[in-house]
Amino acid sequence: MIRNKKLSEEEFFKQRKEVLSQWHTGKEVDLDEAIEYHKNLPPLKNFANKMRYAKEHNEIYASTGMGKATVEEQIELLQYVEEHGKADLLGLSPDSLTRQNDYKAAQQGLEESMRTGKSKLNGLPVVNCGVSGIRRLVESVNCPIQPRYGAADARLCDEILFAGGCSNSSPDLFMDFWQHSAKVSLETVVNTHQYVCRLMGYYTEHGVPMCAGAQGFYAAGIPPSLQTATVIISLLLQVEQGVKHLSVKCAGHGNLVQDVVSSKVRLNLLQEYLDKLGYRDIEMFPGISFNLMQYPVDIGTNFAVVFMNTLMAKLIGAQQNDIRTVAEAKAIPTKEDVADTFRTAKAMENFLQKQKIEIDKKEADIEAQMEEKEVRSILDKVLEFGDGDVLVGAAKAVETGVLDNPFAANRAAAGKVLGIKDSEGAIRYYNTGNLPFSKEIIEYHKEKIAQREKIQGKSINYETLISDLLAVSNGYLV
Repeated sequence: MIRNKKLSEEEFFKQRKEVLSQWHTGKEVDLDEAIEYHKNLPPLKNFANKMRYAKEHNEIYASTGMGKATVEEQIELLQYVEEHGKADLLGLSPDSLTRQNDYKAAQQGLEESMRTGKSKLNGLPVVNCGVSGIRRLVESVNCPIQPRYGAADARLCDEILFAGGCSNSSPDLFMDFWQHSAKVSLETVVNTHQYVCRLMGYYTEHGVPMCAGAQGFYAAGIPPSLQTATVIISLLLQVEQGVKHLSVKCAGHGNLVQDVVSSKVRLNLLQEYLDKLGYRDIEMFPGISFNLMQYPVDIGTNFAVVFMNTLMAKLIGAQQNDIRTVAEAKAIPTKEDVADTFRTAKAMENFLQKQKIEIDKKEADIEAQMEEKEVRSILDKVLEFGDGDVLVGAAKAVETGVLDNPFAANRAAAGKVLGIKDSEGAIRYYNTGNLPFSKEIIEYHKEKIAQREKIQGKSINYETLISDLLAVSNGYLV
């Protein structure tokens, strides 16, 4: 049953017995001992503390995924990137078998990797490595280690990551519902994510701040208001379970006015709905990623994407600069590739840190007014559907297409909404599907698209959509 209600301790601990019994390393998890372990770590190894430090000191920290098949290889990678990449945060990517809860197959991959000396998995088999393995990672470096992955059911994986000393996760309801499985139900993902968030809330309530994040879904080519609505719903699930520290992620598309406005609208409306629904004392840390359908193969364009990502982070006041490596499109990045990318981002951050850079205020005000109207239209309809319960309403909204995703893997998505770039590279609604928009909103987007058609001298069509999705990877915004 879907409802946005905090799990009782009885419900939570009953479910924990089942979760920890899924693989033998679950026996290593001792919640009381894990809380004490966290309290004895250096304060800036805690993710929320590190984000707060960044906010107070006007710093931006680059982050990206990093995953190897064995603890030894992962340690080598993390230590190299920390030293040679001047990293402030270090990523940890679980392998895809772990994300699918196939721990037996992950064990086979781990054993083969150890036998051959070559990684046979596309990330770290966290559950198979157990709490002791994760603690070896945490104790081998100075930076916080940030798990970076999505899964329909991350309960056991996150139990082990948290007990191992990690203090961040992204139980992102709509990312994990829409993007990672064709058939998983929304109810299933709600239930597993409420568990993870309740676990994070439990740590927080016992003196270990845990930071949860949400991005909404892969947003290339999708107007930001739809993503903002889904992010706010995901974060409302998190805070209901006791999470107090939020990483509020924004997907940039390259038009700096829209990207800056979207981040600010997201933070402002999140605070508005937190207040409206009675949630207090919530700490928010903005972050951004340059959202691309395809990463550039050309090395020069790749570096330019890192530059743009960092500029976006500066303009929105982000603490986290979510980048991809300069070798992302060619192969699994080497430790040298990752370190080169981090140094590039660090240099750009240093160049920008003391400078004041602003976008056009008049354009930003118009953009903000429209995005706020769009987001409120969606969220207020969701709350109306659910009679005040945002998750009950979200289930109905998915059924009716009021919440939609044109590129979802999950068949439950209506898939009717489509975005297209305007003449300046901002994403507009080409098709609003079943979104509950007013005539004013629909006409605003039509006008923006018409301006592009007039400039280019031809009508927007399907080929334009494909061209827009691939433009940045070819070195263009439009």
